[in-house]
Amino acid sequence: MRKEWAARLKNQLKKSPFYSNAIFGFLMVGLEKLVEMDFACPCKPVMNLVFSIAYFLVPALFSSALMFYIHSPQCKTQSLLSTLTCIIPAGVWVMLLFFDGQYYACAKTSWVGLTVKTDISASTTWCQPLIDSNNITEKQMDFFGFRNTSQFVGLGFLLVISVALYIFGCIRCCHQTAGTKEPEAEQVEMEDPGQRSAPPPEGSALMEEERSASSEQL
Repeated sequence: MRKEWAARLKNQLKKSPFYSNAIFGFLMVGLEKLVEMDFACPCKPVMNLVFSIAYFLVPALFSSALMFYIHSPQCKTQSLLSTLTCIIPAGVWVMLLFFDGQYYACAKTSWVGLTVKTDISASTTWCQPLIDSNNITEKQMDFFGFRNTSQFVGLGFLLVISVALYIFGCIRCCHQTAGTKEPEAEQVEMEDPGQRSAPPPEGSALMEEERSASSEQL
Protein backbone atom coordinates (compact mmCIF):
# COMPACT_ATOMS: atom_id res chain seq x y z
CA MET A 1 0.00 0.00 0.00
CA ARG A 2 2.79 2.43 0.83
CA LYS A 3 4.55 1.77 -2.46
CA GLU A 4 1.33 2.29 -4.41
CA TRP A 5 0.60 5.51 -2.53
CA ALA A 6 4.13 6.78 -3.15
CA ALA A 7 3.87 5.90 -6.85
CA ARG A 8 0.54 7.71 -7.16
CA LEU A 9 1.94 10.74 -5.38
CA LYS A 10 4.94 10.79 -7.68
CA ASN A 11 2.74 10.58 -10.77
CA GLN A 12 0.51 13.37 -9.51
CA LEU A 13 3.51 15.59 -8.84
CA LYS A 14 4.78 15.05 -12.36
CA LYS A 15 1.45 15.39 -14.16
CA SER A 16 -0.34 18.11 -12.20
CA PRO A 17 1.45 21.46 -11.67
CA PHE A 18 -1.32 22.64 -9.36
CA TYR A 19 -0.95 19.58 -7.14
CA SER A 20 2.82 19.93 -6.86
CA ASN A 21 2.66 23.68 -6.23
CA ALA A 22 0.03 23.20 -3.53
CA ILE A 23 2.24 20.69 -1.71
CA PHE A 24 5.28 22.93 -2.07
CA GLY A 25 3.28 25.88 -0.78
CA PHE A 26 2.31 24.11 2.44
CA LEU A 27 5.87 22.89 2.93
CA MET A 28 7.21 26.41 2.49
CA VAL A 29 4.79 27.85 5.02
CA GLY A 30 6.01 25.32 7.59
CA LEU A 31 9.64 25.92 6.67
CA GLU A 32 9.24 29.67 7.01
CA LYS A 33 7.75 29.27 10.47
CA LEU A 34 10.70 27.11 11.52
CA VAL A 35 13.20 29.57 10.08
CA GLU A 36 11.42 32.48 11.74
CA MET A 37 12.01 31.04 15.22
CA ASP A 38 15.77 30.68 14.66
CA PHE A 39 16.39 33.83 12.63
CA ALA A 40 18.79 36.29 14.23
CA CYS A 41 19.98 39.39 12.44
CA PRO A 42 23.78 39.87 12.60
CA CYS A 43 23.25 43.55 13.50
CA LYS A 44 26.16 44.66 11.32
CA PRO A 45 25.27 46.94 8.39
CA VAL A 46 27.09 44.98 5.66
CA MET A 47 26.33 41.53 7.02
CA ASN A 48 22.67 42.40 7.48
CA LEU A 49 22.18 42.90 3.75
CA VAL A 50 24.14 39.80 2.72
CA PHE A 51 22.44 37.63 5.34
CA SER A 52 18.95 38.73 4.36
CA ILE A 53 19.57 38.34 0.63
CA ALA A 54 20.82 34.80 1.28
CA TYR A 55 17.58 33.99 3.12
CA PHE A 56 15.60 35.32 0.17
CA LEU A 57 17.56 33.71 -2.66
CA VAL A 58 18.92 30.34 -1.52
CA PRO A 59 15.62 28.64 -0.53
CA ALA A 60 13.91 30.19 -3.56
CA LEU A 61 16.54 28.79 -5.92
CA PHE A 62 16.40 25.40 -4.22
CA SER A 63 12.62 25.15 -4.55
CA SER A 64 12.75 26.19 -8.21
CA ALA A 65 15.51 23.69 -8.94
CA LEU A 66 13.59 20.89 -7.24
CA MET A 67 10.41 21.75 -9.12
CA PHE A 68 12.37 21.88 -12.38
CA TYR A 69 13.76 18.42 -11.67
CA ILE A 70 10.27 17.05 -11.08
CA HIS A 71 8.75 18.59 -14.22
CA SER A 72 11.79 18.33 -16.51
CA PRO A 73 10.24 15.50 -18.63
CA GLN A 74 7.49 17.92 -19.70
CA CYS A 75 9.84 20.67 -20.88
CA LYS A 76 9.72 19.54 -24.52
CA THR A 77 5.94 19.46 -24.76
CA GLN A 78 4.92 22.17 -22.28
CA SER A 79 7.88 24.51 -21.95
CA LEU A 80 5.93 27.61 -20.90
CA LEU A 81 3.86 25.75 -18.30
CA SER A 82 6.96 24.06 -16.90
CA THR A 83 8.76 27.40 -16.60
CA LEU A 84 5.86 29.00 -14.75
CA THR A 85 5.58 25.97 -12.50
CA CYS A 86 9.24 26.30 -11.53
CA ILE A 87 8.94 30.03 -10.80
CA ILE A 88 5.84 29.78 -8.57
CA PRO A 89 7.55 28.16 -5.51
CA ALA A 90 10.28 30.81 -5.53
CA GLY A 91 7.67 33.56 -5.70
CA VAL A 92 5.72 32.02 -2.82
CA TRP A 93 8.86 31.86 -0.66
CA VAL A 94 9.78 35.49 -1.35
CA MET A 95 6.21 36.56 -0.62
CA LEU A 96 6.24 34.71 2.72
CA LEU A 97 9.47 36.41 3.77
CA PHE A 98 8.07 39.82 2.87
CA PHE A 99 4.94 39.03 4.88
CA ASP A 100 7.07 38.17 7.90
CA GLY A 101 8.86 41.49 7.69
CA GLN A 102 11.90 40.94 9.87
CA TYR A 103 14.13 39.78 7.00
CA TYR A 104 13.63 43.00 5.05
CA ALA A 105 13.91 45.02 8.26
CA CYS A 106 17.21 43.31 9.03
CA ALA A 107 18.53 44.20 5.57
CA LYS A 108 17.56 47.85 6.09
CA THR A 109 19.10 48.10 9.57
CA SER A 110 22.08 50.43 9.30
CA TRP A 111 23.38 50.50 12.88
CA VAL A 112 25.50 48.19 14.99
CA GLY A 113 23.60 46.55 17.79
CA LEU A 114 22.62 43.46 19.71
CA THR A 115 19.94 41.00 18.61
CA VAL A 116 17.13 41.01 21.16
CA LYS A 117 13.49 40.03 21.26
CA THR A 118 10.95 42.76 20.74
CA ASP A 119 8.37 43.63 23.37
CA ILE A 120 5.52 43.34 20.87
CA SER A 121 6.21 39.91 19.38
CA ALA A 122 8.30 37.19 21.00
CA SER A 123 9.14 35.63 17.63
CA THR A 124 10.51 38.88 16.18
CA THR A 125 14.03 40.08 16.86
CA TRP A 126 15.57 43.45 16.19
CA CYS A 127 18.96 45.14 16.55
CA GLN A 128 19.10 47.15 19.75
CA PRO A 129 21.74 49.87 19.25
CA LEU A 130 24.83 49.75 21.45
CA ILE A 131 26.47 53.08 20.65
CA ASP A 132 23.57 55.47 21.22
CA SER A 133 21.49 53.76 23.88
CA ASN A 134 19.39 56.88 24.45
CA ASN A 135 17.91 56.59 20.97
CA ILE A 136 16.46 53.09 21.34
CA THR A 137 12.82 54.11 20.89
CA GLU A 138 13.51 55.92 17.63
CA LYS A 139 15.53 53.01 16.25
CA GLN A 140 12.81 50.56 17.22
CA MET A 141 10.26 52.72 15.43
CA ASP A 142 12.49 52.67 12.34
CA PHE A 143 12.73 48.89 12.55
CA PHE A 144 8.97 48.42 12.72
CA GLY A 145 8.58 50.91 9.90
CA PHE A 146 10.82 48.70 7.75
CA ARG A 147 8.76 45.71 8.81
CA ASN A 148 5.50 47.38 7.83
CA THR A 149 6.98 48.31 4.46
CA SER A 150 7.95 44.68 3.92
CA GLN A 151 4.45 43.49 4.73
CA PHE A 152 3.03 46.07 2.33
CA VAL A 153 5.29 44.66 -0.41
CA GLY A 154 4.04 41.17 0.44
CA LEU A 155 0.46 42.34 0.04
CA GLY A 156 1.42 43.84 -3.32
CA PHE A 157 2.85 40.48 -4.40
CA LEU A 158 -0.36 38.75 -3.35
CA LEU A 159 -2.47 41.28 -5.24
CA VAL A 160 -0.46 40.86 -8.44
CA ILE A 161 -0.66 37.06 -8.21
CA SER A 162 -4.42 37.21 -7.61
CA VAL A 163 -5.00 39.47 -10.62
CA ALA A 164 -2.78 37.27 -12.81
CA LEU A 165 -4.65 34.12 -11.76
CA TYR A 166 -7.97 35.81 -12.46
CA ILE A 167 -6.84 36.87 -15.94
CA PHE A 168 -5.45 33.42 -16.78
CA GLY A 169 -8.65 31.83 -15.51
CA CYS A 170 -10.77 34.05 -17.76
CA ILE A 171 -8.57 33.28 -20.77
CA ARG A 172 -8.76 29.57 -20.04
CA CYS A 173 -12.53 29.72 -19.67
CA CYS A 174 -12.89 31.54 -23.00
CA HIS A 175 -10.70 28.97 -24.76
CA GLN A 176 -12.73 26.10 -23.31
CA THR A 177 -16.05 27.59 -24.43
CA ALA A 178 -14.66 28.21 -27.92
CA GLY A 179 -13.37 24.65 -28.07
CA THR A 180 -16.77 23.20 -27.19
CA LYS A 181 -18.55 25.24 -29.87
CA GLU A 182 -16.24 24.15 -32.71
CA PRO A 183 -16.96 20.38 -32.41
CA GLU A 184 -20.70 21.08 -32.36
CA ALA A 185 -20.42 23.07 -35.59
CA GLU A 186 -18.39 20.28 -37.19
CA GLN A 187 -21.02 17.71 -36.22
CA VAL A 188 -23.75 19.78 -37.84
CA GLU A 189 -21.74 20.06 -41.06
CA MET A 190 -21.01 16.33 -41.14
CA GLU A 191 -24.68 15.35 -40.93
CA ASP A 192 -26.19 13.73 -44.06
CA PRO A 193 -28.38 16.24 -45.87
CA GLY A 194 -30.63 13.39 -47.05
CA GLN A 195 -31.55 12.61 -43.46
CA ARG A 196 -32.85 16.09 -42.82
CA SER A 197 -36.61 16.50 -43.07
CA ALA A 198 -37.47 18.70 -46.04
CA PRO A 199 -40.86 20.36 -46.51
CA PRO A 200 -43.01 19.01 -49.37
CA PRO A 201 -42.79 20.97 -52.61
CA GLU A 202 -45.49 23.48 -53.42
CA GLY A 203 -46.22 21.87 -56.80
CA SER A 204 -47.54 18.66 -55.27
CA ALA A 205 -50.04 20.60 -53.18
CA LEU A 206 -51.37 22.40 -56.28
CA MET A 207 -51.78 19.13 -58.18
CA GLU A 208 -53.80 17.64 -55.35
CA GLU A 209 -56.10 20.67 -55.31
CA GLU A 210 -56.68 20.40 -59.10
CA ARG A 211 -57.49 16.70 -58.80
CA SER A 212 -60.00 17.31 -56.03
CA ALA A 213 -61.64 20.12 -58.06
CA SER A 214 -61.95 17.93 -61.21
CA SER A 215 -63.47 15.07 -59.22
CA GLU A 216 -66.11 17.42 -57.81
CA GLN A 217 -67.04 18.63 -61.32
CA LEU A 218 -67.52 15.05 -62.50
